[in-house]
Amino acid sequence: MNTQFREKHGFTLIELLVVIAIISILAAILFPVFARARENARRASCQSNLKQINLGIMQYTQNYDEKYPIFRADNSSAAYGWVVQMQPYVKSTQIFQCPSESNGPSTNPLADGTSTYSGAGYTDYAYNLMLGWPAATGAMPKAPISLATLTQPTLTVMVSDYVTYNAASYAVGHGKATSNTTCATGCTAGLADFPVSAIRHLDGINFAFADGHVKWLKGDPATGMMSNVYNVLALGSTSGNNATYNITP
Repeated sequence: MNTQFREKHGFTLIELLVVIAIISILAAILFPVFARARENARRASCQSNLKQINLGIMQYTQNYDEKYPIFRADNSSAAYGWVVQMQPYVKSTQIFQCPSESNGPSTNPLADGTSTYSGAGYTDYAYNLMLGWPAATGAMPKAPISLATLTQPTLTVMVSDYVTYNAASYAVGHGKATSNTTCATGCTAGLADFPVSAIRHLDGINFAFADGHVKWLKGDPATGMMSNVYNVLALGSTSGNNATYNITP
């Protein structure tokens, strides 16, 4: 009998380089896809948070003669901000943390050593100041408005993504401006202007609206400018059928 021996060969250097190159190309293609999928999951989790917050606010209005929560209980600090007022309804502090907010929650909500909830990071969301402005100055409502005041609740922003802030975190569609007669840098044609760090969900922001629905809308991660959300300065003739912080769009 003739016994045939087959010589075994390993991979050549060229074959190994080809395999490594193929794996590198696949990794370059798939890693961004995986990252996008993870961010989509975080965005969905954030939308769920906003939906629960929205429901909590709506439950609050039913207990208080259809009035929206005051954004904070006094004019001197962040004590008992709107987030704290929501606790009996949502029974969670984690729900106010966006999974895409890189700074994380505050380790001590009572950061100033008093009874106020002013620690940065207490919430990652902002309440539309026009819904719950207490006795103060300017032309904004001097008390929380009622549900009946809103003429187009499907367009009126109630809560949105924002930077990590305290329990009275608010927005009027152009950053932290406290006046409805001025506009933050970069705010033009009535478009809402946000801090760049708030544009954290695939170049956009999650918004919860007064009718209860939650929606992602695109923004500019370089400037913080929203492409289809209008600030409190924009009247109906400007905002049209787009989202707005104005309570009478």
